[in-house]
Amino acid sequence: MGWVERAKQIRAAAFMTAQTATDEQALTMVSLYPEWTVGVDYGADGKPSIVSSEGILYRAQNPHTSVEGWEPKNTPALWAVINKTNEGTNSDPIPAVRGMEYVYGLYYKDPDDGLVYLCSREGAVDGDKVILQFVPHELVGQYFELV
Repeated sequence: MGWVERAKQIRAAAFMTAQTATDEQALTMVSLYPEWTVGVDYGADGKPSIVSSEGILYRAQNPHTSVEGWEPKNTPALWAVINKTNEGTNSDPIPAVRGMEYVYGLYYKDPDDGLVYLCSREGAVDGDKVILQFVPHELVGQYFELV
């Protein structure tokens, strides 16, 4: 086997392995993830579950076949944002995106108003997680408080 064929096999193995990565691992190898595309089966057995779209990584939440208009940013019920680059403190809030997994006790910056919000809810324990289809300013008093 020649080196070109071997390189192709290594590349294919890297792409397959990348699909099983944790969120933290995925963020260290962003270039291995395919761009979201129309007409692709996502999230089913053996199908891609992590994609890149507009520079953001997303993980499929439900198996589906992509169609025009169902881009990850438009379908938060199907995709969750992968973002672990911010500490989630008041001084380094996590950029909020519809459909992302929020963690109680962390701070988020709302993309619509640019303000910082604390994810909190009566009865929730810091560290608990919830996937929300809204950004913080839309859920003040329910899941967030303005800081």
